[in-house]
This record gives sequence, structure tokens and C-alpha cells, in this order.
Amino acid sequence: MPKKHFLPPRADSPFPWLPWGYSLLFPIALVALAGTLLYSFIASDEPDSNSAPNALIAQAAATETPAEGSSQSSGVGTNVPFSASTEPAPELEPTVPASPTPAAATGPIESVVTDASGNPLQGARVTDGQLVTVTGADGIFQWSADGAEAGAEVRIAASGYHDWAGSLAELGSRSEVVLEPRPINALYLNPNMSGTDEDIDRFIEIINTTSANAVVIDIKEEIIYYDSQVELFVDAGTVRPIMDLEVFFNYLEYNVIYTIARLVVFKDGLVAQANPDLAVLNNQTGDLWRDDNGVAWVNPMVHALWDANADLAVEAAGYGFDEIQYDYVRFPTDGDFTTMDFGLENTQENRENSIEGFLSQTREALLPTGAKQSADVFGYTLVVDDDLGIGQNFPNVAEYVDYISPMIYPSHWPDGSLAVDGHPNDFPYETIEISMRKAGEKLDGDMMRVRPWLQDFSFFDLMPYGDAEVRAQIEAVEASGASGWMLWDPNNRYHPGALDPDPTGATPVAATPASGTPVMATPDAGTPTSVPGTPVARRRWAPGVKR
Repeated sequence: MPKKHFLPPRADSPFPWLPWGYSLLFPIALVALAGTLLYSFIASDEPDSNSAPNALIAQAAATETPAEGSSQSSGVGTNVPFSASTEPAPELEPTVPASPTPAAATGPIESVVTDASGNPLQGARVTDGQLVTVTGADGIFQWSADGAEAGAEVRIAASGYHDWAGSLAELGSRSEVVLEPRPINALYLNPNMSGTDEDIDRFIEIINTTSANAVVIDIKEEIIYYDSQVELFVDAGTVRPIMDLEVFFNYLEYNVIYTIARLVVFKDGLVAQANPDLAVLNNQTGDLWRDDNGVAWVNPMVHALWDANADLAVEAAGYGFDEIQYDYVRFPTDGDFTTMDFGLENTQENRENSIEGFLSQTREALLPTGAKQSADVFGYTLVVDDDLGIGQNFPNVAEYVDYISPMIYPSHWPDGSLAVDGHPNDFPYETIEISMRKAGEKLDGDMMRVRPWLQDFSFFDLMPYGDAEVRAQIEAVEASGASGWMLWDPNNRYHPGALDPDPTGATPVAATPASGTPVMATPDAGTPTSVPGTPVARRRWAPGVKR
């Protein structure tokens, strides 16, 4: 390859150390570089400009440091001043990125709620604890997510099923939410009859080893059995704690038992005596009206009583009860009705409005807690079309509760009241089968909302009840498609032989957790006590957790 020859330098060239041609180009290059630097300096004072020459863009991309809390992009970023300095950039102090703000959801969310077989569930409630929407006959609901954080919690609940709980973002990613069935089979626990830890242990042992999975326990039957802070009842002197709910829940949560708080509402003679202005009055004497047993009642038409009992329900839910069950949520059934004074006319419309208004108010109050709501009604409400004179219209009450519980004890049906060959007490299966069929007719087949009370006691001189009679009732309920059952015995003496073994096949755990504090305490026989305390907020909505 021939050598490349350069012309020798000349003394008359502008830059004698360069060849002539290059000496002519060199000043032109210096002028161009100076112009480039000047342009770069001017451009650096215009931070919003994206018109820098390509060379400067490349230099900026190579030397740009991400702003605190931001992520670096490989594209064209904010312009930075060009620097010809070859010194290394100063070392920056390490910074902690700012926590990202949860994204806000936008637009409506639409999904369908189904059972495990893919059948749509009508009437499922979708709520964030404040707002609520209900699925239609096709199981579909729409939820407006505008402005809500993607991490906000949402719960979907339907009678007879486990709840679904998760974030708004998770809900928005689902076109279908499947709920699993959850039958609730409960035993009633009378706190006045089971006063020792040994009693509680025996009770829990039945639940641990059989198909029973829930407990119903009194929190109020005139006397309030725990340390309530609801002002009306504290002032009336009816708060007389005999059980420590903290210890009680340690027992139940340790054994994974569904908890139902039984709350007697309007048969409340102690509050009536302390507050005659809240009581049913005698329109002849102006004194308290009393039923055939001499018991005074509070007035179901007085809204102050709705408020106080709603507050009690919310307080109990705060301790961790899964469900609040209202008993005696009705008007009196015996006594001289002509002398009753409620302040308003004693009409069916006013009675029904009172009971349903109370249930509507308490359901709204319980919404943020996640606790279910249920109501006990007379079995006879299944065979009449009115309110029985006590405000209990079966299908109407069912509209305001998660579970409606007709008390269909065979012993309490009068002889000849049902189509059986003798006293209903002698026909436990047939009596319950007829009752459940009538409940289905009242609710257009929606049996998942029905959970009846069954008889596990013997009634005076009628045929005594044992394993076979209790079992017959349970089989009739299960054949009806109802979502569970509850056994009543005021003495807490149940027949485990009537119950199926635990369907999970799980090995029973010890009934009692490590604790030196008794569940039940002996109340002071003197002045009623009420020591204010703070309920523990046990209820939590955990995404993906079934309750």
C-alpha cells in the first residue's frame, strides 16, 4: 500500500504547525465550537425546551441523575446544562424513595356473584363498610369506583355462604366472584346455667366433635351480661357483668367457632321501670302496662330504644361477634291489649313499621362491622298472612336480616294446628318438614335465608325428646335446603348422639386455651355494677379470608 504524503508546513500559513489545508479549517472549527457552547448555555436557561441538538441530548442522557422518588427513563428526559468538565460528578447522599400514593380506581366495576356450581346469587350484598349495592336476579352488580383507592377493602356476603373479602383492585380484576356455602349449626349457651370453665369445656367439646360449628350466647335479657358502656342501660342499672368477653373469645377463637350474640330487645321490664317514658303504659291507670306474667315492656314505637339497642349491637360486634340475633323483637303477645298505650294507634301498619324500622336502622349501623344480623320470629308467622298482632310479618322481616329464625319447636304448635296425626310434638320430622315448606312458600324458595330454632328439650307431660327426636328435626331442616339450624335447651343439656360427627374429620383441639381467668364471674349480689371498659376491635376484613 503506497505511503500517504503530507505537504510540508509553510511559514506564511495561519498556524504554521499545521499543514496549510488544516490550518484553514481549524479556525472555522473553533468558531463552530464557540457557537455550540453559546447555544448550549442559552438552551440551559429554558428547562421546558426539548430542542437541544442531538449531541447535547446524548450528553444529557448520559449524565442525568434521577430525581428523588422517581425512576430513570431511557427516553429523552428533562434537559440539563451541558458541562465540558471532566471531573467526576459529586457523590450524592443515599435517599429513601417516597412511598407511592395508591392509585385511584376509575369507572364502574361490574361482576357476577355465583355459587360453586356457577348459579347466580341474587341479593348478595357488596359493601365497603359505608356504601352497599345488591346483586340482581342474574347475580350481577355494579360498583362505582371513581375516586376510591385501589387498596380499599370490599366485602361480598350472601345468606348461607362464606364472605368474600378483598381489595377494590382485586375485585376490579374479577369478572366472577364465587362464594362457598357455609351452613351454621349452632347450640344455645345460657350463661346463667354454664357458670364454670368445666361447663364451657364440655359445651365446646360437643362442637369440636360434631357437625355443630357455632354458639348462640345471651348478651342481654333485661340484664346485660357483659361490661357494656351504652348510656341508656348503664343509667338504668341493667349492666351487670357476669362474663368476661375477652376470655370467652379466647376460648371460641382458639376453637374456630362462629359466634352469635342473642339480644332481647323489647321485653325489657328493668328499663321500663327505670324509664316509664320509654315503656308501654296502661291507658286506664297511667302506670306501666304489664303482661299476664306481670312483666313490663318497653315501647317498640319509641326510637330512643332503637338507638340504644343498635348501639349495643355495634358494641357487641366490636368485641368480635360474627352475628347479632334479636329476640323478642315484637310487641307483647298476652295481657289486656285494650289497655295498652303506645302513644300511636296500635295498628298493623304501625306495628310492622316499628319492627322493620328498627331492623333497618340496626342493619345500617352494623354495616361497617361486617357482622351479620338475624331475628327470631314465632313459628306461627309461617301459617298466617298478617303480623299476628305483634309486628312480625315473616316475609317482611326477612327483607331486613341475613337470617330469619322461626321458632318451630314441635311442642309449641297447638294440637290440631298442623296436618299430622296427633300432637305435633309426637311428629318431630313431619312438623319441621311442614314448617320449612311453608317458609319456602313465604320466601319464594329462598331457603338460604332461613335458619330455624329446633327443640332439644322435653316439654312438661308431652313425649320426651332424646337423640332420635332431635335427629329427626335436623334431617327435616337439611332436606329443606335451609342454611343451618340452632338447638335450644335453656339448661344446656344437649344430645350429641343426635348430631353427625365433625364433617371435616379434624382432630379436636383442646377446648381451653392457656388462661387463668374464668369465663364466667359470680356477680356481686349488691348494687349493679358497670365499670367502663373499651371493647377490643377484633373484627377485621382480611382480603381473601372467609368468615
